[in-house]
Amino acid sequence: MRLAYVHVCGFRGYQKPVRINFSDSFTIIDGRNGVGKSTIFDAVEFALTGTISKYLDAKSGRESVADYLWWSGEGDALADRFVEVGFRNGDGTVAIRRTPLDGETIDTGPLLARLIDAAFAPKLPMTQLCKSTIIRDEHIARLSLDLKEGDRFALLRDAIGAADSEEWIERARALAAATSARAKTMAGEAEKAGQSLTNAMRQIDQARAALPAESLVSQAAARLRDSLRTTGSPDQLPDIARRHMAVIATRLDTLGPLAQRFNEIERLRAALPVLDESVENASAAVARARSVMEDSIAAAAKAPISTALSEQARQLESLINLGSGLGLRDGHCPLCESEISHDQFSQGLETALAVARQLDAQAVEQAKKERERDTAKAELAAAEQSQLARLAERDDAKRQVVDFDDRLAAQSLEGASLADLERRLSTLETERQTISADLRLIDTISLDRAIARANNDQEVAKNQIARAEAWLGRARLAETRAKAIYDAARRSAAETLDQQLDRVLPLMSELYKRLRPHPVWRDIEYNVRGDVQRFLKLQVGDGVNPQFVFSSGQRRATGLAFLLSVNLSITWSRWHSILLDDPVQHVDDFRTVHLAEVLAHLCQSGRQIVCAVEDSALADLMCRRLPTSEGAPGKHVTLGTDREGALVVVHQREIAPLNRRALVLPEHTRSA
Repeated sequence: MRLAYVHVCGFRGYQKPVRINFSDSFTIIDGRNGVGKSTIFDAVEFALTGTISKYLDAKSGRESVADYLWWSGEGDALADRFVEVGFRNGDGTVAIRRTPLDGETIDTGPLLARLIDAAFAPKLPMTQLCKSTIIRDEHIARLSLDLKEGDRFALLRDAIGAADSEEWIERARALAAATSARAKTMAGEAEKAGQSLTNAMRQIDQARAALPAESLVSQAAARLRDSLRTTGSPDQLPDIARRHMAVIATRLDTLGPLAQRFNEIERLRAALPVLDESVENASAAVARARSVMEDSIAAAAKAPISTALSEQARQLESLINLGSGLGLRDGHCPLCESEISHDQFSQGLETALAVARQLDAQAVEQAKKERERDTAKAELAAAEQSQLARLAERDDAKRQVVDFDDRLAAQSLEGASLADLERRLSTLETERQTISADLRLIDTISLDRAIARANNDQEVAKNQIARAEAWLGRARLAETRAKAIYDAARRSAAETLDQQLDRVLPLMSELYKRLRPHPVWRDIEYNVRGDVQRFLKLQVGDGVNPQFVFSSGQRRATGLAFLLSVNLSITWSRWHSILLDDPVQHVDDFRTVHLAEVLAHLCQSGRQIVCAVEDSALADLMCRRLPTSEGAPGKHVTLGTDREGALVVVHQREIAPLNRRALVLPEHTRSA
């Protein structure tokens, strides 16, 4: 299969319909930056896979390449937007077409069946095919020298079609893991069965050691029947005894606190007369305090309020002080303007001062009566509070004594002494201990059943151990065989892959020699190492890693050698094309000529070459270097823009082969 044409409209930078037909031998595309050269290769990958791999990791905000697959620039909206790519072989042409409506839902099965050999293809054949066939400027260094050694080996392994061995290795690994887990489970089951057997044997030994003499058991049963006053069978005695012990425990829980509080209650009982007397005394004190308070209230109510008398005395003293300070004015009183002598004025002041003092004495006396009234009120309140406290104390003591007597009566112990309570407690405790001891002996009857159950458990555990050991043996045998299969699958895959690499790696070295990336290190070594995880290491000279010593141009030339060898190593691909998107960035003219020579050899061997470059002179060089024939002439396509700025095919021409008889005379001329 070869690339026949690419027809796009409204895709990426192409607003208008553009169709490019490709030659079976080679097609060289040139044009300045931004005229859509890379978009032609994007269209091929998009038609095959539904996406463009070089933008998969590119994110900006909430946008991705999916938002810019179709024309989004200025200009009229296009009614028909599509990408169509055609392939041809001897059976004709088959095309695949994608539009914004179908996206990745289109069925690529018919085309995929023609492009690949499904028996040897990897899991994602279209993606791997595009990665190996479309050699982009962005990927030349990144997918070769800058690639990790493990990823570089995986790329080469997928290219030569060794993915099936990895699938078998994974199956063998899963089988080995499953059998190993099964063996661990069976080992756990065997260990669990062994523990069950050990527990059963321990229970048998303990039960046998606990068995008492049969005579002791008979005596204990007789004592229980007597103490419980029952004629129950030995099987019924344990339940009856336990119910009776529960009743005894309840009575002990009741009588124990009564015995502990007996002395305290007796002290309260003896103190009740004293408490009654204190209540009577407190009531009498309240009566006296109330009488004193009533008398003091009556005495204080008979006279004016002390504060009013004091206020009058202060006002009168202020008036006297004012008159003394002013004195007589022209024989007249300064307060009342009456005509008065000096002696009369002084005598009047003395009289007023005596009245003020009398008023003050009355105020003092009245204040005393008021204080006596307040004191009587406070004493009455204290007496009432004391009366309430005495009442509460007496009532609490009576309540405790009555409650204690009621609890004694409930136990049929009215009027019992502390000694009576202690004897009752001792009798109940002795009875409980006796029943408990006899019950332990009676319980040994059930030990026979326990021994029987333990013997049965022992037999079950032995059977489980036998089955578990048999299963464990089979599981370990399966584990051993699965590990052997896993090791054999890895060895077989490694041997098969090494045989394939022995044919592929020399091709890498040959392409490197022809491209001549470095003037000193003219050969490159490819070293595969690792058992389970394989690594492909590139080195030149005496173990020098070219990734760190080559210039950008030398790295690209080395990357081209690696990627071209990967493309040529694909055994499962029926697509005999190599698409190169601007492969000569940072590569000097000398090595560009070498690249043209390599492409010429590839074209001569039957590969279709589609190469896009920026320099028109380089495009002309390649058109001259690459071979052409009358049946499959080469092609030169120039991309550019029209008057409206839309991307178009500016010029295209076929590269016809040179006339081999250009300097040979025609036959009729020579005969003449």
